[in-house]
Amino acid sequence: MTRTGERAVTTRLRMPSWIARIEAPDGQVLGAGVLLARDRVLTAAHVVSPGRRYTVRLVGVRGLDPVPATVHADEHVPQREDSLGSSSGDLALLRLDRPLPDGHATRLHRLAVPYGEVSMYGFPDGDDGGRWHGATLEAPRGRDSQVQLRPLSPGELAAPGFSGGPVVDHATGRVIGIVLSVDEGTPSAFSYMSPTETILSHLPQVAAWTDGAEAVDPRLRTGARAASGALDVRFATELASWFRGEGWPVLVTVVPDRSDRAWTLNRAVTLADRELRTDRNASVFSHDPPETVPPAGAHDLALDVKELTAADVMDRVAARLGIGDDPRPERLGALRVPLAAVLVGVDEAAEPGALLGLLDRLARQGARLLLVFRRQGERADQAAELLVGRPLYDRWVRLHAELDRIVEELGPALDRLRDRVLPGPGSRQLVERAEGGVRRTRMLRAWVAHTPDREREPARVGLLFTFEEAADRRRQRLEQAIGLLDTRLHRREELLGRVSAEWPLCRQRAAEAPGRPGEPMPYGSSEAPGRDKPGDLGRTGPSSPGDRIMEAYQLYEHALALLRHTPCDLERAEAAVNRFITFCSGTAPTSGNPAGTAEDRGTTPAASPPGNRGREAGHPAPGRPAPPDHPARALDHPTPPPDRPASSPDLTPPPPQRTPVRGHPAPGHPAPSPRTPRPGEESPS
Repeated sequence: MTRTGERAVTTRLRMPSWIARIEAPDGQVLGAGVLLARDRVLTAAHVVSPGRRYTVRLVGVRGLDPVPATVHADEHVPQREDSLGSSSGDLALLRLDRPLPDGHATRLHRLAVPYGEVSMYGFPDGDDGGRWHGATLEAPRGRDSQVQLRPLSPGELAAPGFSGGPVVDHATGRVIGIVLSVDEGTPSAFSYMSPTETILSHLPQVAAWTDGAEAVDPRLRTGARAASGALDVRFATELASWFRGEGWPVLVTVVPDRSDRAWTLNRAVTLADRELRTDRNASVFSHDPPETVPPAGAHDLALDVKELTAADVMDRVAARLGIGDDPRPERLGALRVPLAAVLVGVDEAAEPGALLGLLDRLARQGARLLLVFRRQGERADQAAELLVGRPLYDRWVRLHAELDRIVEELGPALDRLRDRVLPGPGSRQLVERAEGGVRRTRMLRAWVAHTPDREREPARVGLLFTFEEAADRRRQRLEQAIGLLDTRLHRREELLGRVSAEWPLCRQRAAEAPGRPGEPMPYGSSEAPGRDKPGDLGRTGPSSPGDRIMEAYQLYEHALALLRHTPCDLERAEAAVNRFITFCSGTAPTSGNPAGTAEDRGTTPAASPPGNRGREAGHPAPGRPAPPDHPARALDHPTPPPDRPASSPDLTPPPPQRTPVRGHPAPGHPAPSPRTPRPGEESPS
């Protein structure tokens, strides 16, 4: 299914007539192309070679025969790589042996990229009819400013057969470039396209079939070095740094007309444009210092605003971004990649005040602006204060507030939680890194508080960005650690509630269970006495209700002790709670020791707390009340045990039985009936 918008193709049921399939003489599909004229097809250079014959077929036009085609050497720009591994070129124009009928060709369109979603068409292996794939434009790559295409889904990555195919912008429905290549390796995340301006820089003749406003005002272009002027190296370095995206996003400078600075500015604007940066002018400036050369595609628009109104400027910006129906400034805030614009002669605009207001709005939405004034004065100072000085000061203030929040709020919150609950096995490293971040932030806050004013100048704004990124990482890590510990603390409260609610229910079930002296108490079971049952601790002999209450109380006290210990080891406490709940419900046997081993309790017998010693032997700890229905409890301690509701029914155990001597019943009791020996047992003597 096509994932383009309605404006990306003519309809979803009929493909455009200008999509060409390029084949070898034997019928093998080599790639795709775009029909720009009746006898010209644009494609990628690696699809075709000069001196060979090819066949071009318009797959969207029924009944049209394929046409033979060739490519001339002067219209074939092979892919090249510079010393840094940056690719360029890979473009070709096919000439058809005979013209095709009118009405099938399309035109390229200049558009600032990368913005928004696009679709590309190609002929992958096994699909000679072709298909659309959706993608988003990510960012320029390399000195040729090829653009990355991220597929909308893993199955929409461009494959062999897409090379030379069209890239259609969803917002405008225009062809804005062609597909070149796919990242090597499996799996791959990106495809690459050559935008219209880059195509024009290599094949200027394509301008005859191109629409859209040019990025650079003709008054701001420069040619070879012989034109006029000398390079201002310091100013050129400052400009190249801004074009590379370094420093504060707004640069306000004064450049008098017809000066070396003006020539240096025009040189930088020309080299930073995709269409104007050619092999010829790049070679002319190849001996200049590398730090003075900006990357291609570094701006979306370079405009001389002399005598232009704010509305005129907004219209030019909207045209470059493909916003034709509603060119309002607020629409720029929805763009995924911020606008990068060079505006020259701001103080000579028809409405300097209104233009400055528009620029302030664009800057707040994230635009990168290079503002050039022709003379030093009040307007230049006002722009520098409004767009650089004040927002830069506000950013430092926000950084101070963020550091204060980390040190004074988030750090103590993490400490309070750590005092109450231990981190889980999978989150200990995160919590430790969060704690370390608080310590480093405390030192950073002290350094920032004593930073000299010169460190806060626009030229040194890199420090601010570095500190902001560090503070943001530490804040996010702290919030994540606090969230994890807070969740564990809530889980601890839930477990406390479960234990407190289960204890009276456990005692009630024991009181209501059928049984008599000498029989096990199976908590609702009707099996024959004397047989092992869930909850009987694996015993084979008789047990009394008092014994079972004692065992349950030991598990109950052990779970409470682990839950109330700070910091709480939640995993160990939850295991103790589960043992207690399981014992009370009678669904599974426990070990011989109802409170668990010393390892389960996290202590050794010698290191057990005084209140726990002796409890495993069935005796209440000194200073603690005996468990309910324990003989000592029934006689000497009529008050309920801890956490037992006052209204809980009491259970009075039967009087303890005297152990009879073999063959003689206890006084007042009848002699037991003869016992039938179990298999494997000897008969009693």
